[in-house]
Amino acid sequence: MNLTHEEAVETGRLVLDSLVAQCLALLGDRLTLLVIRDLFLGRHRFEDFLQHTGAVRSTLANRLKVLVAQGIVYRHPYQTKPLRHEYRLTPKGLGLYDFALSIWAWEQKWVNASTITLPPRLVHRTCASAFYPVCACARCHQAITVQSLSYVRTRAHNALPRRTPASKRRSKASQVSSPGKDASLFHTIDALGDRWNNLILGGALYGLRRYDDFQRGLGISTNILADRLKWLVSAELMERIAYQSAPQRYQYRLTQKGQDYLPIAMSLHKWSERWWLPSEGGNVILRHRCSPEPLQVSTRCSVCDQAVAPKDVTQQPPRPDSLTIAS
Repeated sequence: MNLTHEEAVETGRLVLDSLVAQCLALLGDRLTLLVIRDLFLGRHRFEDFLQHTGAVRSTLANRLKVLVAQGIVYRHPYQTKPLRHEYRLTPKGLGLYDFALSIWAWEQKWVNASTITLPPRLVHRTCASAFYPVCACARCHQAITVQSLSYVRTRAHNALPRRTPASKRRSKASQVSSPGKDASLFHTIDALGDRWNNLILGGALYGLRRYDDFQRGLGISTNILADRLKWLVSAELMERIAYQSAPQRYQYRLTQKGQDYLPIAMSLHKWSERWWLPSEGGNVILRHRCSPEPLQVSTRCSVCDQAVAPKDVTQQPPRPDSLTIAS
């Protein structure tokens, strides 16, 4: 599909102002994602985060301060003399469980299992079966795919000012360089932990294909856009396809690996509707092909098709780094 200049700009505006993009402005920082990972793996203390993320102490303290201020974690005293605190997820933070599950599923499918230390198998207590989380429509229980989604602009969309996100230098990819540092989720976090990667993936989900469309729609400088597209192609999230020979021109399409990023985005969309901007909503209404009503996202068990609750998920046999909620 060849978009006009105006269509590319309008599509980019939808991406920039989407609930997912706004959530990732808060959560889409590599260190913040690593802290959220650790919290769901049962790590709660500052020194644990320091060890397993490899972060600088002052930077980690700043990220935790932001998470506390946003009501995602709270400080819980675990020792009185001297007074010491640990960090625990609030109900708002626990609401990110579907997000954590979708990342786990993506890593399990697309990353070499020998390079990660996440639980290799999750068990749904309701049906006592090993399962994969399925990002599904709450009405028809069918898995949500790029092809099954459509969107309608809301009235609020036209009143929104055009956002132009500030340019950020690309941070270094995650590397294990300190004793005890946990490399799990590094592949996903290298994609999620970069704002421009997320915007480009979002643009591709909304139909942007050509270099000029991404540049006009998202307002990305040419050098940053070229760098991110090159990285996304090398990570096999997108593929570069020639559509013209004289002169040679290319378009960029999501691979199956890139399309499987959708459940991660949908889990954030669900969380944002509940916890981030529940009264304002977004600039689009997402619809599933089964109904003209707004999409309702549900994370379901691949075996019994029941909705998955954190308390019903464990690992068998249990390990201390199980992706479950610590009490």
